[in-house]
Amino acid sequence: MTGRNLVWAAGISALFASLVLATEYKHGYAFLAEPSYPPDFQHLKYVNPDAPKGGLIRIPQMGNWDSFNPVPPRGRVAAGLSVGSPTDNLLLDSLVDFAADEISTIYGVIADGIAIPADKAWIGFRLRQDPTPRWHDGRPITVEDLEFSFDVYKNQSNPSIQNPIEPFTHIEVLNDREVRYHIIESERSNPLLPMRIGVLPVLPKHYWESEEITETTVTPPLGSGPYRISDFYVGQWVAFERVEDYWGRDLPINRGRFNFDKIKFDYFRDDQVQTESLKGNVVDVHVENIPRLWETAYDFTPFHRGLFKKSYVPQMRPAGLWWPIFWNLEQPRFQDIRVREALWLLNDFIWLNKRNYDFYSLATSYFHGSPMYASQGVPEGKELELLEEVRHLVPSRVFTEPYGPPPNQGDGWSRDTIVRAQELLKEAGWVVKKNKLVHSETGEHFHIRFVAVSPALGGSFIHYTQVLERVGITSSIKSPEISNWLYRMRAGDFDGGAIWFLPDNTPTATIDNAFNSALVDLEYGSNWANIENPALDHLIEKIKTAEDFESYAAAIRALDRVLLWNFYFIPGMAKEKVGIAYWNKFGQPNPVPLNRITSHVHLWWWDEEKAKAVDDYTGRN
Repeated sequence: MTGRNLVWAAGISALFASLVLATEYKHGYAFLAEPSYPPDFQHLKYVNPDAPKGGLIRIPQMGNWDSFNPVPPRGRVAAGLSVGSPTDNLLLDSLVDFAADEISTIYGVIADGIAIPADKAWIGFRLRQDPTPRWHDGRPITVEDLEFSFDVYKNQSNPSIQNPIEPFTHIEVLNDREVRYHIIESERSNPLLPMRIGVLPVLPKHYWESEEITETTVTPPLGSGPYRISDFYVGQWVAFERVEDYWGRDLPINRGRFNFDKIKFDYFRDDQVQTESLKGNVVDVHVENIPRLWETAYDFTPFHRGLFKKSYVPQMRPAGLWWPIFWNLEQPRFQDIRVREALWLLNDFIWLNKRNYDFYSLATSYFHGSPMYASQGVPEGKELELLEEVRHLVPSRVFTEPYGPPPNQGDGWSRDTIVRAQELLKEAGWVVKKNKLVHSETGEHFHIRFVAVSPALGGSFIHYTQVLERVGITSSIKSPEISNWLYRMRAGDFDGGAIWFLPDNTPTATIDNAFNSALVDLEYGSNWANIENPALDHLIEKIKTAEDFESYAAAIRALDRVLLWNFYFIPGMAKEKVGIAYWNKFGQPNPVPLNRITSHVHLWWWDEEKAKAVDDYTGRN
């Protein structure tokens, strides 16, 4: 054999070896760890695998909706059609789904195998054969559907879908069962990419070829999942019915889930109306977020007779921040850290929480409640090493002081705190003239326009505005209709806003979307505070490229400190206790800490005897 032939043979051998490696599929993939369920697992530990099928569950939603298509940037998509969470998409299946009792692990649904090469240049999936995944019209799900879905999500979808999969360059079809999603070299170390690409709902190519995928629609589209859309009233409610011959019903990841014959989502525009609708038996279950209502609204006869229940749902994920106030940094006055610190000092959350039945916890971290991600004490070890790289870009207190709530809290307002806040404001150029705070050079009056998502949230600002008035800051509070609220947040038409920050156990995307400078000018991005901070950008990159869990957690804790000591948000409260109120007509698996609070949708089941007792009392047929 000639030298040239030897080289050729060696090349063919190497190619063959790489193909063999690609066929070494695994049944699951875990974030910086190993899956806890073995390849032959029969069902998830937290389900009732023998749960009966049947009945109805009615669930309230906030706001309204006007589309069944989540792809375009326009429109508000109906509940049950999530793109980022397979569990919350009742219509369309994904290649994989999450196990809710692990930090972040995926197991096969449409796919029965996941392959990742040593160089992490691509992520491979193998389509399941037994049973064959199929659409509700009976046609099989094919690699052509995967190609079509990737092209739509990559090139035609809204930014919230496009941004997480930006590292993927193209999809390669190997045969009628195997595909590879190729990754740009700079992103190959990101351990979250298998989840990001795997959880995207697969779209039916043959259906959308005759429909406009980039337009909103209220025509129920073709699906493949456990439910189909059965009925709806645009903006007010949407109902799903269980697909009796659903192809994936007996998969290990699905056994014991999706037990209701019908799931109905009803939309409301006020928190209290949701509560009253629950008490009136218009809906069945409600995650109660208003302390006063949780403590007082359900003290009625059905509760005392055992026909109505309240319980706390144990949580596995970080509690995060519950509707913290944040400032619009597009405005020069909020770019001054002294102004932000002064505003932070004046918010007495402890006083407010006393009047909320101590329903909340005092948040001391963006990842409050997480022993993995919440910063504590002063930085050390890997966390300190990361912060040293940005020492010149962060407040010195990041290195010397553990973060804590503002001092002198609990009485509503403190004279010492007000004096210190006035000193900071004066240093920043703001002085009191005729009982109003104005800028000493420009004469600008310090007025804050607060915009809240609901009247209840707006009402919680009132005491804070009264304290602000003591230093000469005037304010207004608006709680517009929810679509207008969303528009104002995205457009920067506010001074002080509020939004929950609820990270999951792998919060890379949540962090990136909320705090990356690159998203400030993105029309549909989530950096509503318009934060531009190179230190945060550096730490976000460290989070993305961490190769082990210790480094990943250290980078998040370092980022947490930088956020806290910059006072972009007033942390305020954390909701560690998730309260759920419901009519007692359902069976439930034993409660264990899970990553989700919506487990009632896909884990509970209809209990005929309990339901009859409720119906006999309420007079419903």
